Amino acid sequence: MAVTRLKRKDRRNKEFTRIRKTNLKNVNQILYVQSPYKGVSGIVLEDQATA
Repeated sequence: MAVTRLKRKDRRNKEFTRIRKTNLKNVNQILYVQSPYKGVSGIVLEDQATA
């Protein structure tokens, strides 16, 4: 009976480790969003909002 419990525990630990690794990979992905004003230099955002 103890062997079965150990095997079950081992399977559960492996699954938790796999899920944890995939979650860490997803959380640590860095998304780079380019600014829409990158090509335009010298504009003032307040002037753009009123125009």
